Amino acid sequence: MELKNTTTSLVRSFASTEARLVRVEVLVLFSTLAWVLLELLGQYRRQNSHGFFRILVWAVHTLSTVLAPYTIGLLQAGPFVLWGVMLLLIQVSSDSLSVYSIQDIGQRKRLLVQQVSQIFLVLWLILNGSGGNKSYSATCWIFLICSIILTRRKFRALGRVSKKGGLVECAKVIADYMVVEHHLPQDVDDPIPKPSTMKGYRYIFDGEMELAGSLPTSPEYRVEVTNAKIITIDTVWGWINIQDFKYKQTAEVYKETTLSYTLFKLLKRRFCDYPLGEAGLQKTLDFVLDGLLSERGNYVCAFRVIEGELSFLYDFFYTRMESSNQYWVLVTPFISTAIVWNSISGAFSKHYHRSNLEQRVKETDVIHWVTIVLLACLVFVHLVAICISPDRFTIVGTVHHRFSETIRGAAREPETLGSWKKNTKHSPLGRGTWEQKLGQYSLLLNFNYDPWNVLSFLSLGLVDATRKGQKAGEKIKLEEEVIVRVLSRFKENGGKLENGQSALARNKLGSQLSWACTLPTHIQTILVWHIGTTISRNEVSPEAPLNVDRLLAESLSEYCAYLVVFVPDMLPGHGYDTQRIFDAVVMEARRHLSQCETMSDRCEKLKMGLHHRYDSTVLGMGAKLGGQLIEMDEAQRWKVLADFWEEFVLFLAPSENADIHAEMLSAGGEFMTHLWALLTHAGILERPNSSSRVEPLGESDGTTAQDSGILEHPSSPSLVEPAALDSVV
Repeated sequence: MELKNTTTSLVRSFASTEARLVRVEVLVLFSTLAWVLLELLGQYRRQNSHGFFRILVWAVHTLSTVLAPYTIGLLQAGPFVLWGVMLLLIQVSSDSLSVYSIQDIGQRKRLLVQQVSQIFLVLWLILNGSGGNKSYSATCWIFLICSIILTRRKFRALGRVSKKGGLVECAKVIADYMVVEHHLPQDVDDPIPKPSTMKGYRYIFDGEMELAGSLPTSPEYRVEVTNAKIITIDTVWGWINIQDFKYKQTAEVYKETTLSYTLFKLLKRRFCDYPLGEAGLQKTLDFVLDGLLSERGNYVCAFRVIEGELSFLYDFFYTRMESSNQYWVLVTPFISTAIVWNSISGAFSKHYHRSNLEQRVKETDVIHWVTIVLLACLVFVHLVAICISPDRFTIVGTVHHRFSETIRGAAREPETLGSWKKNTKHSPLGRGTWEQKLGQYSLLLNFNYDPWNVLSFLSLGLVDATRKGQKAGEKIKLEEEVIVRVLSRFKENGGKLENGQSALARNKLGSQLSWACTLPTHIQTILVWHIGTTISRNEVSPEAPLNVDRLLAESLSEYCAYLVVFVPDMLPGHGYDTQRIFDAVVMEARRHLSQCETMSDRCEKLKMGLHHRYDSTVLGMGAKLGGQLIEMDEAQRWKVLADFWEEFVLFLAPSENADIHAEMLSAGGEFMTHLWALLTHAGILERPNSSSRVEPLGESDGTTAQDSGILEHPSSPSLVEPAALDSVV
């Protein structure tokens, strides 16, 4: 009986007005905290790929989308109405995370219905609230109007990103224009395009959005684009050249930023499956070889331009910074008016709220302070949204404003910049934009890794299960030497992609090692050369200095292996096939190397197997390649490996799967994405068919295809049942 009375008392106290008020306060503050965290954490997504950080952001995002609507549904009277409109305004004010992943863009209509439902619910609360305090009512209405304005802004941004909306409309204009861009009349006195100055490169910088709604015209039924309606990058660069900047570097900053913005617009076509009309043209290739990768050898600057382009792409998909300024100009007066109104009229006085509900803890008015905290959070989110807006948008906005005035006037030359921006000295591109690290994975080190997958089990599959052997190494910094060597190789090869055989030919080793470049799949090639590189690494003394060749070979070897294991969709072939090949190779290694505890023991066992019959498995071919490499002089060995990897990583970069690159932008970014974007602007959309250029090995060194390691039937490699490997290892 006593237990029953206690239970009844607890139920009654839990259902009391005071208890309900406490629950609402906790939910309101917790919902607000979730959106504040999204504002703070969202801007670091592109700089952090740590698994825990990504899970945290995902959890906060998921929780906020459920908790905020539920909390607003509990608000019915008194101060609850004001809290509801403030919570709604905070929810739609966040700039740093409009969607969590690119797939969420397709669900924008569902998100819009949810947001509109919350607005109508808050509107119903305002209309049905009791009391007549004018200050209170005005504040609620002002915040509700701001919420409607920002909601419109949010879903207009999502509409621009949608492949069925603004993205495809603008991409269509640019796609049609680039089909005829190279046919446009050139300067009579100097008709040859000059990529170093962008002369003759009439790529669209701005103006395509105004033409997005235009219907195509006959006979080709393309959108007609006239120079009177668009701003091109060659015109922008010519205008920058005549500006009187305080610092010489300022002109370069403006050129880099505007070029990045232009390339970003060209890149958007790849997410709509529109053809690139300039692909395959010598002019397009020259733009990269003689423009971005100029004779000065400023490859780091070229990489910074690509970084800036991908920054614009990230902001386009994952933030609303492009449209933030005009809306904040409208919203700021409303918020300022509401805060001043409350201060003057005594908004926090005893009779401010529409009910007599009061809650005090040690003579402190809790309702009063909860309202202050919500207002402070609203101002904080507002300030963060302004502060995180990078300088690149200011530069683009300045150029757009100057040329828009010229287009409207149609007779005036573009005005010069005001002195307020002439002191810009440092580039806003590439500074803290990406994580700038290379993922690393070592097959011979981690093949015996057995994950517990407890989190995947407890989350019912929300967290993907880790496969056997899938243990990443610590990420390493992307060194400038790696960038310079890879981009310089592309320039020295004249823009041709090679699968590694060219590197071997330069080192006069084509007849000995080219068999390892002609395997049935590119994934096998990656893993075989990765194993060979690992064996070579084991031969180096721990005290030996790390030269550039060794740094390049080791870092790119483990990076390509990392892509095989963790980002297979970024590599040639189907991602599922890549996963299965990797799983099969892991089982090979477990069967034959599981008794070896250290890396040295594993490499030694593989080398011992080379005295026996050669096998066609990935592990066996990697062992053979490693044995051939360690027979060389150490300096030559690392020179060969460095030349191979810097060439092969470029060969792997072309991809039809643009979505995986956009997806990884929100997880720290990938070096492969930067190369993919660079090759796109060079007009290289796919890798060449290397098999047609391979010289039969039997003719060059007197060996047969089977002896050299080339499978007789390459379409069906023996990967799952490597029985013959027993005689090797």
